[in-house]
Order: sequence, then structure tokens, then C-alpha cells
Amino acid sequence: MKKNNKKSPKTRVAILDAACRAFAKNAYNAASIRMIAKEGGVPHALIRYYYPSKADVFEAVCERICRHLFDACVGAMGETQHMNRKEGFSLYVSRLIEFSQRQQWVFRIFLLNLSVETEEALPGRSRFVEVVEQIREKLSESLRLNASHEEICRFTDSFNALVMYYLGAPDSAAWLLHLKPESRAYARWVHQTLVDIFLPNLDGL
Repeated sequence: MKKNNKKSPKTRVAILDAACRAFAKNAYNAASIRMIAKEGGVPHALIRYYYPSKADVFEAVCERICRHLFDACVGAMGETQHMNRKEGFSLYVSRLIEFSQRQQWVFRIFLLNLSVETEEALPGRSRFVEVVEQIREKLSESLRLNASHEEICRFTDSFNALVMYYLGAPDSAAWLLHLKPESRAYARWVHQTLVDIFLPNLDGL
């Protein structure tokens, strides 16, 4: 009798969901397959069957969250194409906040793994860099920026840094404001703050 080696898409999704939660709590170098197994309530050996190493799991997680983030950003930009800069940028920020509420671990994983230097090579790091550059290019087109590459990078990199902090570490940011991270009040504060800080700078780009 032949052994069934077919891999279930539902099981793969369940493993990746658990891996996202695990990597949102621990940076790559601190996480482990056993942590993922515990997070998802799945056998350690089953994860190894689908993803032979921690690096393989993290690569899959990176591919997944980068794709979701890119699709969300491009979708938001599509909504703003007939708006003026002020309205368009405001809506774009709103959509990022909504995305973070649906996909709570995405910005957290970015934040944990791009802000810590590790001796261990970070699988998927090139995906992080690539998606940030792709979104920058799309955002520059959407906002009709007419500035040097250096100026556009300074604007988008600064914006992304605050987005990752406010949405990737909401417990810390909201705590300083005496707000609950999941509250509407915090979402409104993040939106208003990002718009107030970055919208005036668009006039020079």
C-alpha cells in the first residue's frame, strides 16, 4: 500500500498562521519550530514535513506577508487615483491602519526582523527590501512626486519607520498615550499624527 505524501493546503495555511504569530512574538533568531508547533497546536514533526527547517518556514512567511502588504498598498493607491494629494494620502493612511487590524502580525514581523542585527543570516530579508522598494515606486507614482530619488527615499523611509512602530508595536505606542492599542481612539491618533507630520512635506516633493 502506497503512502499518501500529498500535502494539504489547509494544513499548510494553518502552519503559516501559527508561524506568523510565533514570528510576531519573537525575531527569527529567537524563534523555533517548537514555538510554532506550540502556537498552532500542531505536531513538531508535521511542521518539519511541510517545512524542513526554520529558514524554510520564515521564507514562506516573508513571501506571504510581503504579498499581502503589497496588494493592500496597491489596492489603496487605486482608490486614491482620482483624489487630490491631501485626500489621497489621508485615505492611504486609513487603509494601512485597517490592514494592520486585519493582519496584525505583518508590521510586527517587519519591525522585529529589520530592527535587530543578528549573526544568523535572515532568510527572506531580500523580500522585505524588495517589497519596500516596490511600494515606494508605486506610492511615488500615485502621489505624483516630482523630486530626486534621495528626497523620495527620505520621505518614504521616514513614513514607513513610523508606520511600522505605530502599527507594529501598538502596545508600546498606545501605552505612552494611555490608550488601548485596539481602540478607535488609538487608530484616530495614528491617522492624524501621520497625516499631520507627512502631508505638509508633500508640498516640496
